[in-house]
Amino acid sequence: MSAQGLSKQSKKKMITFAVIAVAVIVAIIILNVLTEGKLLNPKNLKNVLAGSVVPTLVAFGFLFTGNVTDLSPGGIVILACTATGLLGNAYGVPVMVIGGIAVGVGCMLLNFLVYRITKIPPWIAGLGLLMVYEAIAVNYANSVAAKGQKVVVMNNDIRFLGQQPGIYICWIIGIVVAYIIFNHTSLGINYRATGDNEDVAKVMGINVDKAMILGGIVAGAFFGYAGVIKESYAAFVNAQSGLTSLSTTFQPMAAALLALALASSINVIIAVPISTFLITLIFNVLTLFGVPSGTFQDFILGVIVILFAILAQRKVKGVVK
Repeated sequence: MSAQGLSKQSKKKMITFAVIAVAVIVAIIILNVLTEGKLLNPKNLKNVLAGSVVPTLVAFGFLFTGNVTDLSPGGIVILACTATGLLGNAYGVPVMVIGGIAVGVGCMLLNFLVYRITKIPPWIAGLGLLMVYEAIAVNYANSVAAKGQKVVVMNNDIRFLGQQPGIYICWIIGIVVAYIIFNHTSLGINYRATGDNEDVAKVMGINVDKAMILGGIVAGAFFGYAGVIKESYAAFVNAQSGLTSLSTTFQPMAAALLALALASSINVIIAVPISTFLITLIFNVLTLFGVPSGTFQDFILGVIVILFAILAQRKVKGVVK
C-alpha cells in the first residue's frame, strides 16, 4: 500500500474514532443531566472506574484466548480469589499475588492442553472444566463450614491492592503489561497470527500449538491477577456452583467484543479499558435510574453481548468458532 493510501486510511480511522468519541461524550452529558448530575459526580466516577478494573483484566484474558471460546474464566477467578485470601492471610501480599496468578496460569494451561490434545470443541471442554473449578471452590467452602469455621475472608491490612488508589495502580500495570505483550513481543505476534488463521500461521513457520498454549498461559495470568484484585476489593468472594459463575464473565466478554469492534480505529488493548469503563457506566446509569440489578440488567447485558459480538464479527467470513 502506498504512503498516500496509508495516510488516507489513518485519517479515516482518526475520523471514525473522533465521531465515536464525540457521540459517547454527548450521550454521557445527556445522561448526567437526566441523573441530576449524579453520573459525573467525582465520587461516582471513582467507583465506576474501580468497578471496571476486574472486568478489564478478565477481558484482557479473553483477548489472549484468541479464537478459542473458553467459558471457564468465572470459575478460575473464584479459585484464584480463594487462593489469594488463604495465602494473603497466611504469608502476606507478595505470596498471595504469586499464588493467585499461579492458580490462573495452572488452570488455563490445563484448559489448553485439554483442547489441543483431545480436540474437544473448546466451549464444551470449557463448560466441563468450569464445573470442575466451581466444584473445587464449593467443596472447600463446605468443608470449612462443616468444621464450624468461616470461609476465608481477607484481612483488612492486606487489602490495599483492591482499595483506592492501589486498585488504579494495579489497573495501569495490567494495561501496560497487556500492551507490551500483545504488541511488542514474539509471543503476542505469533499468537495473533495463530488466532487469525492457524493454517496461514503454520505456513509462516509458527508453532501453532506452542503459540496457543503460551497465549492461554498469559490469559490465565490475567484471570489470576483479576482474582487477586477481586478478593482484595471485596475481602470475600462466594463460591458458586451450577455454572452460575459463567454470568460473571459476560461483562468482560462484552468489553472484549466491543474492543475488537473498535480495533480498526484504535489499538485493541487500549480499547479494552475504554470499553469496560463504558459498559460499567451503562449499568451504573441503570442503577441511578432505579433499575434493579438482576433480571432486567441481565437482559440489557445479554443484548449488549449480542450486539457487540455482531460488530466484532462483521468482517469474519464463514462460521465463527
